[in-house]
Amino acid sequence: MRGQGWIRSLPSATDTSVKFRFATTVLSSGTVPSGKYVVRYDGTGTMTYSGVAKKVAAESTPGRDVVQLTNSASGGFFLTINATTPGNYLRNIRVYPPGGACANDYSTFAASASDCSSTKGAFVPFESFPANQQIYPPFLSDAKGFRTLRFMDWMHTNTTLISDWQKRSLPTDRTWTADSGVPIEPMIDISNAAGADPWMNIPAHATDDYVHQFGRLVHQRLAANLHLNLEYSNEPWNYQFAQTRWMKDQGAAKWSAELAKGANPYTLGYDWYAERLVQVCNIVKQEFGADASRVRCIANSQAANTAVTSAILACTYAVADLGKPCGNLIDVVAIAPYFGYYVGSMAYRPTVQTWYADADGGLTKLFAELNGVDAAGKALVKPLMSSFSAGARGMSMGWMTTTKALADKYGLPMWAYEGGQHLVPPPGDTDAKFLALIIAANRDPRMGAVYSQDLADWKAAGGQTFTYFSHLAVPSKFGVWGAKESLTDVSNPKWQAVVKARDTSCWWSGC
Repeated sequence: MRGQGWIRSLPSATDTSVKFRFATTVLSSGTVPSGKYVVRYDGTGTMTYSGVAKKVAAESTPGRDVVQLTNSASGGFFLTINATTPGNYLRNIRVYPPGGACANDYSTFAASASDCSSTKGAFVPFESFPANQQIYPPFLSDAKGFRTLRFMDWMHTNTTLISDWQKRSLPTDRTWTADSGVPIEPMIDISNAAGADPWMNIPAHATDDYVHQFGRLVHQRLAANLHLNLEYSNEPWNYQFAQTRWMKDQGAAKWSAELAKGANPYTLGYDWYAERLVQVCNIVKQEFGADASRVRCIANSQAANTAVTSAILACTYAVADLGKPCGNLIDVVAIAPYFGYYVGSMAYRPTVQTWYADADGGLTKLFAELNGVDAAGKALVKPLMSSFSAGARGMSMGWMTTTKALADKYGLPMWAYEGGQHLVPPPGDTDAKFLALIIAANRDPRMGAVYSQDLADWKAAGGQTFTYFSHLAVPSKFGVWGAKESLTDVSNPKWQAVVKARDTSCWWSGC
């Protein structure tokens, strides 16, 4: 059986050839509940805890440590393996937070037995949850009600080099942060529990065998009333990702004769992606058999460049292999109609910096830029991008409209694989006031209003499923992506807008 990644031995105290004799992992470095955590493990050895964590020796027994966390927002929760016994090494380490659920409803968090009753059932702490109930209730509560959950980042789609099925992550692995990301099984289990269609990404380098095995597993495990929303890789037009550059090379190699005749190498890359997407989709549908209609094959394209969408759907060079344009062989075309990306550009920073002197630090002017109108509803006299007088939302609306026109040519619905605000400092930016401005904007009630207006724009353009990016994220110099900054951040205006949209009936036929 494949190794699961547990440390099987550590250097002895007499081994002078090594520098490190222990292994430490960070269990949390952000806001997590304070209180007593339980660490269960198999095997024998010595583990210690540091940072905001301290072992409660009087309540701990072999195989079960009780650890007190205090002031969790101020530091990390570190677990260190100081010694382990070869042949009976420390393994299957599980960390359970405070709380649990009532026995009759494992999807609702209960802080203690006082939250339960004879009607709700007895209190069950997390460490005693049954094997088929392993999803953290607050997370599951957030997921319920959404029509689809996209797992692109969980699958490490933009970085994974995995190709063989035998090397995929397994639920029993020590960590789910390896190259292949989170195992497929828990993603399907979460989707089943939430009643949401999983939106999953086949790795760029996956073999046909990987795709067959993937399709077989998902078909076996996915609830019969759910669909599989399927992508091949992610953003085949985004050259900051290695897989996109690799696809371009594959296209150039496959159609080398056309390249020699002057064919655009980028177009060849899009064609190669589109052909492989169709192949992947056909394999998965084959594994679904009579349920093939439950698989929706999604082409990922660039919102800001309809030439990319046109190339992918036409797949001119691949037609000889496939018999038809790729747009006739897939089910959905998806874009990411983010708004406001240009606000962070250094080209506009001198103007943005003048906003800082305002009493609100520039928030009112920023929201005017996003909406294309000032607080009084009047059109901007001088937007940052003069070619988009309607501001950031106007720019995004233009992308939606042009993409929908292309999708209509092939009778395809238009979805958003990602979306929302895109206020991000450029790499290396040290302007602390700009970072403070965009963080404040994302916490401002007006951002919730912009999200609702943006979705109204999407609806007006004829769009259907809209997947926001993303659920949870702590603000940083890399962006303010989360609709929530933590599971307890229920008042976040973006989250409130997303939940309102989630709980509103959809507007297209067959949704």
